[in-house]
Amino acid sequence: MKTKKQIAIIAVSWTLVAVCMVIIFMFSAQNGEGSQALSDNFTIFLGLPVEVVGFIRKTAHFFEFAGLAVLFYNAFYRTCGAYKPMLSFALTAVYAASDEFHQLFVEDRACRLFDFFVDCCGAATGIAVLALLIMIYNKFQSRRGLL
Repeated sequence: MKTKKQIAIIAVSWTLVAVCMVIIFMFSAQNGEGSQALSDNFTIFLGLPVEVVGFIRKTAHFFEFAGLAVLFYNAFYRTCGAYKPMLSFALTAVYAASDEFHQLFVEDRACRLFDFFVDCCGAATGIAVLALLIMIYNKFQSRRGLL
């Protein structure tokens, strides 16, 4: 039986997953002009040359889906008491595919296999980094207990 605190943590975890998905959807729903303007403004804000806008856009794809995968990873742990890296990756990849499909219906946007690949690389990297951090933390905690 889960406590009220555990149930609240589970609810917050899944809410964060949903919020991340909505944010990604909203970015994808921007028409090509709006999306380009956002990328240009971000590049200018960082003080970078305009030539790196493409890199900024792909990096955004990478980190959006790394974040979503990490949120799935956490939500499954909170819900099931076990990490579900493959399920977290699979659901993130399905959402990435649906995101690219969605862009077919947005003015001046396109469905790109390369963007899907970048999204999946972000998801895999996010899960791998989080798993590594958890492993390091657990090793540190076990050594700390031995002292």
